[in-house]
Amino acid sequence: MIPSATSKAYARFQLNRTWLDKDEAASAALRRMKDILDAPAPYGMVKDAESLIRTAEGLNTALIQERRSQALQSVELQVGKVQVEFDDAKASADLRNQCLYPLQTLKRQIESQSSVAHIERAGQDAIEAADEAFRKIEVTTKAIEPSAADGDPKVYVKPRRIVKASAIAPKGFLETQADVDGYLDRLRQELEAAISAGARVEIR
Repeated sequence: MIPSATSKAYARFQLNRTWLDKDEAASAALRRMKDILDAPAPYGMVKDAESLIRTAEGLNTALIQERRSQALQSVELQVGKVQVEFDDAKASADLRNQCLYPLQTLKRQIESQSSVAHIERAGQDAIEAADEAFRKIEVTTKAIEPSAADGDPKVYVKPRRIVKASAIAPKGFLETQADVDGYLDRLRQELEAAISAGARVEIR
């Protein structure tokens, strides 16, 4: 093992340094690698580098696999929601392809990324991609009410309203019964207003 190989490995691990430093073994291995790289005459320590890289590599790989699995589950959850909406709206193949393409792109990004930050971001972006898919479906169906007099009833998809429960809270913490009652009253008003307007509610 030569110092340049250690340097390359150390630089690669910096992508996920924030997460690796939370693991005692990984953090210790990275600190020792830095000592070797900073030493004016590191050749007596180079013998340790292979073991240190192997330790950090194993933990880094496990970290990536864990976060990748979580992100892919997030994407699949959004795909499932959109698929249900397709079926309810009797969406065309073209519309399905338009809506699913961004989600499929995110899956490919997650599967090829080695940066935990980028993997997690792609998982979060799936929510926005699904929101855009819902918007396209709603626009396409134009929310036309079915008519009993129509021999071929039109598809009707209720508009969706997203209610962010945490945004309704008046402050960061609810500390008293009055805080709880006030929060629940505001949440109920928001939900009832959405239902009265003929919308479906998704709580986040």
